[in-house]
Amino acid sequence: MNALAKFVEKKYSFVSSTLSTSEGRSFHIAYGTDANYQMGAAISIASILENNKSKAISYHFHIFTDSVSKEYAERLKSIAEPFGASVYLYTIDDSVLDNLPASVVWPLSIYYRILAFDYLYQMSDTLLYLDSDVICKNDIRDLEDLELGDNFAAVVPDVEALQKKNQQRLSFDFQNKYFNSGVIYANLKQWSEGHCSDKIFSLIQSEGQTGKLKYPDQDALNIIFFGQLIYLDRKYNAIYPLKSEFERKDKNYYKSFIKDETVFIHYTGITKPWHEWAEYEASIYFRAIYKLTPWKDESYLKSKSTVEYREEYKHCLYQKRYIKALRSLFFYRKNKLLK
Repeated sequence: MNALAKFVEKKYSFVSSTLSTSEGRSFHIAYGTDANYQMGAAISIASILENNKSKAISYHFHIFTDSVSKEYAERLKSIAEPFGASVYLYTIDDSVLDNLPASVVWPLSIYYRILAFDYLYQMSDTLLYLDSDVICKNDIRDLEDLELGDNFAAVVPDVEALQKKNQQRLSFDFQNKYFNSGVIYANLKQWSEGHCSDKIFSLIQSEGQTGKLKYPDQDALNIIFFGQLIYLDRKYNAIYPLKSEFERKDKNYYKSFIKDETVFIHYTGITKPWHEWAEYEASIYFRAIYKLTPWKDESYLKSKSTVEYREEYKHCLYQKRYIKALRSLFFYRKNKLLK
């Protein structure tokens, strides 16, 4: 295994004793997350299993994270076991990532997907990577059957409004096909043979890219992968930021993004459907699955950070929850003063 493997440690694994073997097929899915998004990854896993029942295929879920508790592992086991799925939990030694740019908005965990691709290439030829804020809404059979050939991956172009900005910012002609890295169906054989992790980390650390890579790992993946990609339909990465609710003030606006045929919903932005102020119809796809998991009796999450208090204030103001809005504004300003 490659040099990066020594920074990955398998902590827990649950391999189902009832794996589907009639066709001998396996499908591997990975998440890279810190502790803040672990619950989101678990609900994402549950959504895939709920929407892909009774299939002659074995699902293997891999979560790469910074720390993991036995309770979390047991909860994942209880989600996977009824479906005959397997779960593997790995912790990352972040020292391997110390020289890479990170911030409150983009923590080191954004690079975990790179380590996942590197670590798993001997286990599978392909890997579906999902961000923890991605929920499955439909069957993924067509994706499972997709042949990647000599391409690095199958991806979905980012929203049209960002295409020109990203091209100008990076001085790179993506031909309006700059992709969002929240959903990547990767060819691990090509990844390994192309030494992609080395190229990506070198690009991110290169002096000429300082300040240009606004989304470090995503930008680097776009540059390295360009020319060897399959572009998927929008239904595989239906990007919907919940801030659109207060920005557009239209309760049906989400229906232009989340449609009957949508396979993966990607809740981008600060507000996630697991936040207590995300009381919208657009959140139901997450919340319906949430109620089927070991988290079902727990309240949705409260604000913790300055940016969350600010966004909660805007949502509550739009929802006419004025007392709650004032409380959020108070804590937002308090946190700002304490910085």
